[in-house]
Amino acid sequence: MPRGWKVRTVISRRHRVRVAFPPGARVKGAGIVVQVLHPSGENPCPNPAELVLMGGNPIQGPYDRLSRSEKLAFGRLGLGKKQLRTESDIAKARAMHSQAERLRNRLPNPGSSSSAAEARELASEFKHAPSDEYQVFDEPHVASGNYARLGKFIGIAVKPELSQSAAVQELSFPGSEVILIAAGRQLYIIGEQQMNENEIAVFTQAAGDEVLLGEGRGISYRATKWHPQVADAYRGKNLTYEHHFGEEGGRKPEVFYGRRMRRLLIRGGDYTVEGVGIKN
Repeated sequence: MPRGWKVRTVISRRHRVRVAFPPGARVKGAGIVVQVLHPSGENPCPNPAELVLMGGNPIQGPYDRLSRSEKLAFGRLGLGKKQLRTESDIAKARAMHSQAERLRNRLPNPGSSSSAAEARELASEFKHAPSDEYQVFDEPHVASGNYARLGKFIGIAVKPELSQSAAVQELSFPGSEVILIAAGRQLYIIGEQQMNENEIAVFTQAAGDEVLLGEGRGISYRATKWHPQVADAYRGKNLTYEHHFGEEGGRKPEVFYGRRMRRLLIRGGDYTVEGVGIKN
């Protein structure tokens, strides 16, 4: 029996029927028969009190009744069967998903063929080599479409918002990648970026879903570049590159963290992507 379910016994003539109800407000039709006690004359089993159980059909909770698309959508928010036990949990998850969709819909959708070509051009410019590397990503903070895939994300240096005297910290998430969209030349880090509360507390004491971690000081990534400015010994090799925000006098971006979506958000700043790399 799932945790929180309540069982009630209904007497119908000489039969006793046990019905399980999920937690929360009672909804018509939500009850599930889990046991039937037959009178001895009708029970085909020798034991008159033997239970007829739903052995082949286990009780389904609210999560089990979701469609596959909703399960996938909630999974991208880090919510699964363990977190979605009640109808109330499902309702909150749907609200979270709607909020994430509204955030994504504020961004331009670079899904047209012209945007795809621009994404390829931007990736080629960045690596100084022909490139068809553009992908359609399904991320809670990035609109679906075509993006220039610039390289593997290594880390981002952030000056904590918590204190002016706090030392610059580097955040890294194995498996994430730096993605630059063709429209607006905005850097996005995609992939799982889990931070626990102790790690967040190094940067800020702010509550709420989306919090400012601090000022972005630099970003590092791995990429293969063919520019003439790259030394012959390193040209065409997959190497780690590091960019310092504001090195040319431009404004540094701010770095936020979304607790629910588990993603870093790079906002503001005067950086652009030109030729050999990121300029600021």
